[in-house]
Amino acid sequence: MKTTITMAGAVLTTLWITGCSSNTKLKTGSDTLTVKVFNLSADTATTNNGIVYDGTLEAEKTIDLSFQVSGTIVSFPFKTGDYVNKGQLVASIDETTYRSQYNAQLAQAKLANENYTRINEVFKKGSVAEIKMLEAKSNYEQATAAAHATYQNIVHTRLYAPVSGYIGNKMAEAGAVAGPGQPVLQLLDTRSVKVLVAVPENEVNRYQAGTPATIKIDALGNQPLQGKVAEVGVTALNGSANYNIKIAIPNTGLKLRPGMLCKVTFAAATKKTNAPAGAKEIIVPVEAVQVDEKGNNFLYIMNAQHKAVRKEVTTGQLYNNGIAIQSGLSGNEQVITSGYQKLADQTPVIVSK
Repeated sequence: MKTTITMAGAVLTTLWITGCSSNTKLKTGSDTLTVKVFNLSADTATTNNGIVYDGTLEAEKTIDLSFQVSGTIVSFPFKTGDYVNKGQLVASIDETTYRSQYNAQLAQAKLANENYTRINEVFKKGSVAEIKMLEAKSNYEQATAAAHATYQNIVHTRLYAPVSGYIGNKMAEAGAVAGPGQPVLQLLDTRSVKVLVAVPENEVNRYQAGTPATIKIDALGNQPLQGKVAEVGVTALNGSANYNIKIAIPNTGLKLRPGMLCKVTFAAATKKTNAPAGAKEIIVPVEAVQVDEKGNNFLYIMNAQHKAVRKEVTTGQLYNNGIAIQSGLSGNEQVITSGYQKLADQTPVIVSK
């Protein structure tokens, strides 16, 4: 009797454990998980099809301004970020020394002129040798040339803006001593700007001068701007595997400023993929792709019934904005990018807001 009761207890215990296990599986399968999705739809085809790079705006021209003569800076009326017009005075140095030199040489030139005039009159009367007249004429011309040269030193004590633009940087202030050719001011010509993009070596040959690009600038509300590639770098940056590409865009209204960050999409770039001719390359966020115990790549999509569906995929090239999917997706799915860690095939899901 005791043995029978013991066996019955064991059977009940087993059934209880089995029931609990079954209930647990049922509960897990019926829970709805919150996820985030990435839409591979037609309205995002341009972004998905193009490769998105980070870019930085720079001025069309960056001009370092310097004096041609030395002296103490007495005027520096502008500060960094100010806009100046072409021909506007931006800095000046003390001209006192050069003015004194000019006045002295001007006096010598006047004296030489009077001497030449007097000797020339005597020469015309035949009372003095021609060589004396020529010497007086030479002295006058030399004194005049020296006075003109010194006057140019006075002119060079004033620094004018060669083009309209923004003051980018000031390397000196009023009271400092400026040397000939020593930059004191940086002027940025922003009538048009260029977008500087660093492109990996395995992608740089896809682009050439004239390739169209779409630029979205954070500071302007991501309003898309159109530009074209102006330059493609041929030298790697600082020994890295990246090359500079410059894209020219107009600066209407002068709202674009050097240093602004942006996103660049080369929608017209030619991509090397295994996709059929005419097919668009599908790019998904890297974090969405997982690897199972057999080494197969897979991800989850959300179907029309709001259930997670496991899809095995073949991955391709890795880009700045994601990884290419060569097979396994059609391009119209909603790829689950967050919350997939607890998912199983056919798990009910809801999209977080």
